[in-house]
Amino acid sequence: MRFPLIIAVLVVLPFVTVAGSLPFSRYGLLDTPSASLLSHTEVAIGASGTVYSVEDSSGTSNMNVAPAGYIEVGLFGRGQIGGTYLGAGGFSGSARGLILDETITRPGISLGVENIIGEKDYEFYRNADDSLYHYPNAQNFSIYGLISKDFSYFVSFPVCLNIGFGTGRFVQSSEAADGFENPIPGLFGSLQIHPSVASDVILEWDGRDLNAGAVYRINRHFTVLAAASELEHLFVTQDSTANTQDVMQSAKLTVGLQLSFGPFLNRTELDPYERLRYTDDDEALEMLKEYRARAREEIQEMETTIH
Repeated sequence: MRFPLIIAVLVVLPFVTVAGSLPFSRYGLLDTPSASLLSHTEVAIGASGTVYSVEDSSGTSNMNVAPAGYIEVGLFGRGQIGGTYLGAGGFSGSARGLILDETITRPGISLGVENIIGEKDYEFYRNADDSLYHYPNAQNFSIYGLISKDFSYFVSFPVCLNIGFGTGRFVQSSEAADGFENPIPGLFGSLQIHPSVASDVILEWDGRDLNAGAVYRINRHFTVLAAASELEHLFVTQDSTANTQDVMQSAKLTVGLQLSFGPFLNRTELDPYERLRYTDDDEALEMLKEYRARAREEIQEMETTIH
């Protein structure tokens, strides 16, 4: 996989979008899902507030806050269900499942659906003027697939890449007002860098906008989150066609908190009649043995060179 090409796609794509992002309104990264799942009977509860500014007809800039939240429960280590709250937009459901576990040599793959609700345009900017913005694509039943891979073992740098494709909320409008259309509608992705075990720095393309943020885990129960979304609008000039009265065409700042509880049961097998057992990842163990052997050889070579 060619990192320069992938990074270029993630950086260039945001300049071809119109939409509105709301980080930490769903379980995942910023505004995109993650291939990692909660443990069986583990519960995650999140709450966030997104601050944004929009002008009224008189040209006065008004500051607003969009609240959001979610609750999710892990099932058998292979699935996850929950619900999302988008302020005035109300509630919707979500579900995801793990298709393939990630190992040192292979990526993790998951499938999921968000915005499980009958209302076609499930969104949170209820106070926005509908004459300024509408959703050409239905926002409910947004189905997606995601591939995730941590490359720390291969590039000696703590980085993880996530690439996905989805429908509904992941699809950019075909009526772009501030740039070109997305050449691959529904494509989304992110780069995660891990400065430490407790922290992540994330650059994300959510299918329609560029978002950047950070996550810090205070302990196993409390995580604080912060993000700036729709960053492409910071590059918009006064001569552009951007509408300052459109809530979807302004950068936004989000802060949030996630609480994790459990797991309440130690059940990890899908078969309730199968005896619980502890299993090692033999492949990971063999890889670690190889790395250790190589490290010893390199140390010996260095010692020989010195002497």
